[in-house]
Amino acid sequence: MDNDYISKMKKMYIVDPDVVDNLNWLLVLAGATGTILCVFALSYWLIRFFAFLLLASRGAKSLKDTKFWKRMAVGLLLILLFMTGSVFTVLSQFYDYMAIWGWGD
Repeated sequence: MDNDYISKMKKMYIVDPDVVDNLNWLLVLAGATGTILCVFALSYWLIRFFAFLLLASRGAKSLKDTKFWKRMAVGLLLILLFMTGSVFTVLSQFYDYMAIWGWGD
């Protein structure tokens, strides 16, 4: 069954090397833009984190602020998912499950 699936995929998703070579500039530009956005997002996250710690050390904020910690954890998780490319793996798995459930037909 796996061989049948792989052969179907090879027929459906044939990559023409000439097209990829022609779009190389676009892929490089998209990758550079994504990298710059991820660096800015991580920098903003770090600034907010250390600013909160500074305010907590001065007594203006409490370290027991669960709302802040939840927001920061979700933000860091999203940033790391995009930086590592794992978000695309998660979306691919979601697409596979939808195809299994019959949404792709």
